[in-house]
Amino acid sequence: MSGTTVLREKWPVLGRREQAAVWLQIWTDLGRAPRTIDAYARGLAEYLVMCEREDVDPVTAGRAHIAL
Repeated sequence: MSGTTVLREKWPVLGRREQAAVWLQIWTDLGRAPRTIDAYARGLAEYLVMCEREDVDPVTAGRAHIAL
């Protein structure tokens, strides 16, 4: 089981956004520590959940959305 698969199971929102999984895989491939990847995934998942809740595109969200 790959690291991104585990992260998708831990935070299902990452599985709904292919770009998120690709971004995390890049950092994994660069050799970042597993705890670093986990921290990135947690923060990204929280952001994506907020975007879903507020019906905001995570790519085009502005400062006000990010502040939420």
